[in-house]
Amino acid sequence: MASAELSRAAPPTRWAAAFLATYAALWGCTLTAAALVAVGAGAAKVRSILALTLTPARNPPPTLAQILTLVAHNLPIAAWPLLLGVGGTASSPLARRAADSLVVGCALANSLPVGAALGAYGTRLLPYIPQLPLEWAALAGGYCSWIRQRREPLNARQRLTWLALTAVLVIGAAVTESAAVPHT
Repeated sequence: MASAELSRAAPPTRWAAAFLATYAALWGCTLTAAALVAVGAGAAKVRSILALTLTPARNPPPTLAQILTLVAHNLPIAAWPLLLGVGGTASSPLARRAADSLVVGCALANSLPVGAALGAYGTRLLPYIPQLPLEWAALAGGYCSWIRQRREPLNARQRLTWLALTAVLVIGAAVTESAAVPHT
């Protein structure tokens, strides 16, 4: 009986493959935007739009309140795709395409501006984004949950596992963003 139950769920390798593909896609979008801005004539324009002040004085010392604020902001951004399968979105072709569009749109809305900033500011930006690998991993966790839900419904345990993984990554990113960036 146990082997029959295990055979119905996607093997961990499929989850890992979906996660890694999603993580790679986020980095691909980010680095493509960075390259397009850096190589094109858009770096000065992007810098004028973003107007980032890359100085330690702009970053306050880390506090628990700052970390919790970042978690409260970023967790819904990363985890919302877990809700897509709850209402049966995957069972309707039209709803599935709409959900696909939302997930891809959100991935682009998160990765392209960061890539544009990287292209515009270059290596000067790197000390201010040490959390990015963890943030992209958190986004990949949420987004790949939809990739898996398209193929098979998640049970409550799987949903909670992905939520916990995403939450741990978001918390790690918030701590890193608060503590590891240059600050006064």
